[in-house]
Amino acid sequence: MAVIGQVTLDLVQAVKAARSAAEITAVLIRAGGIFGYERFAIAGVPQSAGENLPDRLLLMHWPEEWATRYVARGYVQHDPVMAQVRRTTAPFLWSEVEVERDAALARRVMDEAPAFGLGDGLCVPIHDIDGTETAASFGGARIDLSDEARAGLHLLAIYAHLASRGLGPALPSRIARPEGAPRCTRREIECIRWAAAGKTGWETSEILSLSQRTVEDYLSNAARKLGAVNRVQLVALAMRAGLIE
Repeated sequence: MAVIGQVTLDLVQAVKAARSAAEITAVLIRAGGIFGYERFAIAGVPQSAGENLPDRLLLMHWPEEWATRYVARGYVQHDPVMAQVRRTTAPFLWSEVEVERDAALARRVMDEAPAFGLGDGLCVPIHDIDGTETAASFGGARIDLSDEARAGLHLLAIYAHLASRGLGPALPSRIARPEGAPRCTRREIECIRWAAAGKTGWETSEILSLSQRTVEDYLSNAARKLGAVNRVQLVALAMRAGLIE
């Protein structure tokens, strides 16, 4: 316990010293090598049926293909892990969550995640005094935490949430674009739409009868126009801007 406790305190200090989301993310990636998780995300539980993950996202280090699918299909509204966060304040394993037999979409979320390297994980529910609820999830192909490690990760999650919340959402609430800036072309929107459907650049090129390089160029141009730094953010911002559904 002493070793885990000291390591956790060191990580907490590093999180408290972080001045950007990238620095907090770097600390949590380093912590993954200690606690045995590979991926993580910190996001608020939706407050309404119309909210999607980008509206509540604070930090994300999920596999890009899974995150794109999760956002495009609105899985946050059906994720049983997110639903469990509303019901408890104690950390829990994803595999401990009971899914109703007739909850087809909830079952789909849980069944599809392992194919993207997310077989199990620990979720830390965080309930704020203002009534908002946040899930800090740490996952991988499998996860094996001692009671001491679980307690340490619980503490780290709380501090990571506080630090990231102070920085604001991971995605802007609206797209800041200078007047007269170029808008996405029809082809760019088509490529974004197929990316949102989980298609790779090569698959999209086959569907649209384009070269893979051309598809990647369209996506890069669209990302530049919308201010996205990766494929997941591109899809999220395109959805928010109403370019795709």
